[in-house]
Amino acid sequence: MNEKETIEALTVLSYSVLGIKRGKSRKTSNAQARAAIGVSMYGYFTQGEVAKALHIDRSTISHYSKKHSENMIFWAGYRDMYATVSELVIEQCRTASIQQEIDGLDKSIKHLEQRKNNLKARLTE
Repeated sequence: MNEKETIEALTVLSYSVLGIKRGKSRKTSNAQARAAIGVSMYGYFTQGEVAKALHIDRSTISHYSKKHSENMIFWAGYRDMYATVSELVIEQCRTASIQQEIDGLDKSIKHLEQRKNNLKARLTE
């Protein structure tokens, strides 16, 4: 899975876990979900990548980041959404990172096995 697919999958999963329909609604729950998802994913991806997945402007991610501390204290419900999404994003990114490492090791092993077989073939010549 490439980075763009990972971000999209995380976005879809986050909305699903929060039980909120993805969209541009201005309802508080939708705004909180966008902010929580945006701030959570911004720790792992660029503002532009996160904004594209959320169908919002990059500067909105910047705004979410600036207001995050205040939102955690004063915006009722945001803290819980952020905690839920943040945990999900951390776990999914950790899993993706481990899978990337495994894939890299598999490629290295395959290359080394080919090299080993080539050397064995040279010995039998």
